[in-house]
Amino acid sequence: MNLYYSDEKQRQRKRRFLKLKIYLVFSVFLFLAGGIGYLVVYSSAFRIKNINITPSESEISGKLIEDIKIFFYEQSKIAFFLGADNILIWKNKTDFFPKNYPQILRLKIKKDYFHREINIEFEEREKFGIWCPQEEFAMNCWWFDKNGIVFEKAPRVEGEIIYKIIDSSQGELSLGGRILDESLFKNLLKIFELLEKADFNSKTFRLDLALYEVQTELSPKIYFNIRIDPDFGLSALQSFKNQDLKKIEYIDLRVENRAYYRFK
Repeated sequence: MNLYYSDEKQRQRKRRFLKLKIYLVFSVFLFLAGGIGYLVVYSSAFRIKNINITPSESEISGKLIEDIKIFFYEQSKIAFFLGADNILIWKNKTDFFPKNYPQILRLKIKKDYFHREINIEFEEREKFGIWCPQEEFAMNCWWFDKNGIVFEKAPRVEGEIIYKIIDSSQGELSLGGRILDESLFKNLLKIFELLEKADFNSKTFRLDLALYEVQTELSPKIYFNIRIDPDFGLSALQSFKNQDLKKIEYIDLRVENRAYYRFK
């Protein structure tokens, strides 16, 4: 009887000790969780000290920083508790920006936890040429880059200083979209290069997408078909340089491996 009583008493002590250990572990967990929560939410340990952006002199740098802040704040489920200046809600995700910033070619975001800094690097698209609808609407022009991507409003430009496409097909463009399908634009670039190699200073072109044709605006007019590779026309154009170009009305390179021309 005494032996049973002793065993029962020992079991009770073990249960109390186990409960004490559980309470102790739970208390330590709460203490650590509370400490971490305070550290993350209320202390300055995760507060961003600096946001560096390169290039800083760009016209869009300031607005870009604010828009990225807003984006990460709206995307984070815990941003309401942490705040927009907490480094934890920022991510390296950059696939959101092209829709809002078609003028940006590349964007990188890096977080420096030790210095509590955000480093943003971006590269803007280079202005390569101007696309305009037919002349009566020529104030509605757009810049495009060397990939044919439309990214910014452009002024009307006169002369042969920069490439200009006058689109008579009345096609509609959208920011971030292409002025032509990739294969057609590739041939258009080759036309630019071809004329430069042949020493024809023509940078204004009229496009008729319904016929897949493009022509120069300077005399003599030169016709191309943008569905075919224009490289075959180099020798033909170079041969015309030995003649009086003022006497030539047009040069037609719309048929592959053929060159037609007419005198005035």
